[in-house]
Amino acid sequence: MKYKYAYTLDSGVPLGGIGTGSVEIRADGRLYSWTIFNNGGIAERNEDRYKYFLNEFDSFFAVDYKGKVRILQSYDYYFGANPYTRPWIRPVKEVEFVGEPPIAYLRYDIPVSLKSFSPLIPLDVKNSALPVAIFKFNSDGDDNARFFFGVNNPFEKGQIDLIGGDVITFRGETESEDPRYRGNICIKVIGKETSVVGYNQIFDFWDDYRGKRLKEKKGDRLGIVSGKGREVTFILSWYFPNFVLKDGRRIGHYYENFFNNCNEIVDYVVKNLNYLEDKTTQFHDLLYKPKGVEEWIADLIGAQIATLVKSSWLSKDGFFGLWEGYFDTSDQRKIGKYPYTDGPENTALNTIDVLLYALPGVMLLFPELAKNVVRDLSSRSLKENTPEYVILALSFPENLIKYKEEVRKDPTISTDVNKLYETIKRIVKETGKDPKGRMPHYIRHSLNVDTYERIDINPEFVLLYYLVSKYTGDEKLLKEVYDIAKGAIESIMRTQTLEGLPYLTLPSGIEWIRHVNNMLNVNDAHKILGYHSLSLSMQTLDDWSWLGYSSFVSFLWLASLEALNDASKRLGREGNFEVKELFDKIVKYLWNGEYLINWYDPVSRLRDSSSNASQIIGDWYVQLLGLSEFLDYETRKSVFSSIMKYNYREEEGLINGSSSEEITPLGVPLSIQSKTPWSGVEFYLASHMLYNGFDEYAKKILRNVYERYELAGNFWNHIEWGARYMRPLVALSMIHSIEGLRVNWLDRDVSIDKKRNISWILLLPTAWGSIEINEGKIKIKVYHGELKCKINGIEVNVKEGNEIET
Repeated sequence: MKYKYAYTLDSGVPLGGIGTGSVEIRADGRLYSWTIFNNGGIAERNEDRYKYFLNEFDSFFAVDYKGKVRILQSYDYYFGANPYTRPWIRPVKEVEFVGEPPIAYLRYDIPVSLKSFSPLIPLDVKNSALPVAIFKFNSDGDDNARFFFGVNNPFEKGQIDLIGGDVITFRGETESEDPRYRGNICIKVIGKETSVVGYNQIFDFWDDYRGKRLKEKKGDRLGIVSGKGREVTFILSWYFPNFVLKDGRRIGHYYENFFNNCNEIVDYVVKNLNYLEDKTTQFHDLLYKPKGVEEWIADLIGAQIATLVKSSWLSKDGFFGLWEGYFDTSDQRKIGKYPYTDGPENTALNTIDVLLYALPGVMLLFPELAKNVVRDLSSRSLKENTPEYVILALSFPENLIKYKEEVRKDPTISTDVNKLYETIKRIVKETGKDPKGRMPHYIRHSLNVDTYERIDINPEFVLLYYLVSKYTGDEKLLKEVYDIAKGAIESIMRTQTLEGLPYLTLPSGIEWIRHVNNMLNVNDAHKILGYHSLSLSMQTLDDWSWLGYSSFVSFLWLASLEALNDASKRLGREGNFEVKELFDKIVKYLWNGEYLINWYDPVSRLRDSSSNASQIIGDWYVQLLGLSEFLDYETRKSVFSSIMKYNYREEEGLINGSSSEEITPLGVPLSIQSKTPWSGVEFYLASHMLYNGFDEYAKKILRNVYERYELAGNFWNHIEWGARYMRPLVALSMIHSIEGLRVNWLDRDVSIDKKRNISWILLLPTAWGSIEINEGKIKIKVYHGELKCKINGIEVNVKEGNEIET
């Protein structure tokens, strides 16, 4: 006997809406990682993160095809099938799985196929946030094939309701603290001669089916729906409103605004099934079937949609959150001695330094959600008369010295909160070291924020704010958030600049903190040995310690100043930051003739001459925003070539840093972060390169990512700090970079590179469809929405279903 075996089960295509929880269909045909119950990796309460009420052994699809019963999973004899007492029930031997989120196609080794999907329609948040998974089976050559969908009851004290011969509902008694409280699941079957039954044992079901005795409900542990025909569809819906934060607040789900239970959801989906399937399929086909672009690139880009479904929150009141990394507790093989997904055990949503990469991709699909993120983050800037303000202010030695003098004279300052606040405000007024306006790192449990420490967050927030405002054309957002964005920059100017550039001091990275704490065997040694008591110079590569001027932070700084200058001019506000002189200083201190070195400290004269793969990401934002560029073609060419020379490795990918030294210039062991490839960084750099015509470099990087993540079925599960990491969502931005497309919707202006030769998907703030660029001519067809703007200076007005050529 000879077998071929391929392990392709690390991930699959999540089915479910944005912020609804999901169930994941994988290459063996089984349903994994059921997080529809406010449980697992999307839950905030730790006690719910390890709860799974259904797993991959709790559901099955089967078919009776020409008198032969097959369990539609390539797993082993299961769900009553065995080669001894019930040899007539068998699993299939092989499944061909094509995962292209939001759709997964399965073809079995019998003439049966499956199209599984959940509605995902760009610009249509409501219908993309439905708690539903749709399974559409097709039998080739047997109009009398009967398909089955069986699911174990997820409620311990539950019951199964059989409705109208084609709907089954699971519900049960739970305590109010249970994430399933007041929730239910429905399965609807669309086909001929439909049947819905409840059983306590799968064996009894198969025996009754063989004996043609399926007439009535016999139990509440297993529900099975079935239907006959060449085409049979199952609709799985769920309704679990008890989505609760750690502080006890129930934030619920967006779908609660439209439905009261899973039965209403099923009814809505049935009535709108053609629209939901057609639009989802149109989007899928446009994305995955390009011309002039290799299909494997489209495949790699589309795979990241899995993260948008798997790792998102969308509350009843519209709060949209993305987990920075997904703490995957569902797969048993990862709970062993060396789990490699890991991730944040406590809440980490909308991390700004990671959104710098991810949000431009999300924005192309759902501009409204991107605006929600910016508005929410803008409300969280650091304010006076708060505990965080006191701590941040006293982390600056100039403020701390004066505070020590004050409290020595009047010890009650430390015990009277009002007196403390007034003292701190008076001190920062004297020193100028006022941290007011700093932006938070991420949203943690109960929708609070973690810290205001990191130096790169403020310019990153400014870039995200202006990019989303300009892309969506939301003038209200532009005006509302302007002062907060300007305040974020002015906060760093007051406190952490030297010669006008952000200046990094210790502690600036976990590698340095770890070293000094171990050296003295004291947990908080870094708070004493660093220049600042807090890690005010952390950045997105937070385990990697830098000092002085860094290319990564400096270029973000220049880009954010350019963005504010542009926003000020547009709004008629005062604000004109000098950029040219600062750029000259960056060149003076960091340019080595090939690229910008990672960092240089003009005070200590220490330097890190390695190449950082993200060193000019600020320049990418300048190009996305259509701002005055400070880099020319030859400089970009030199930087990109150097990154490929020093950071790219055939068997590893694009490494964050190029240093081969084990000890950094700061005298500490070099962090693993600098030695590893992050696919989110690789996607960003590919996008930047593609915008500027360095296609071969970009494809080399992307092919490496493709092959790494193809192994073991990781294709839909990119890893950094946790599974389903948020940063790789930047891959979606490559659609615009490949098309040479830039959007300024504040002026209703779109520019497209007419030199390209391509036919692909077109994603714009008010419409999506197809774009064909050929021999200097552009043809656009709108599949959804309405397109009213200027394209390369020519006014166009295209309604849904129509096309235009310019």
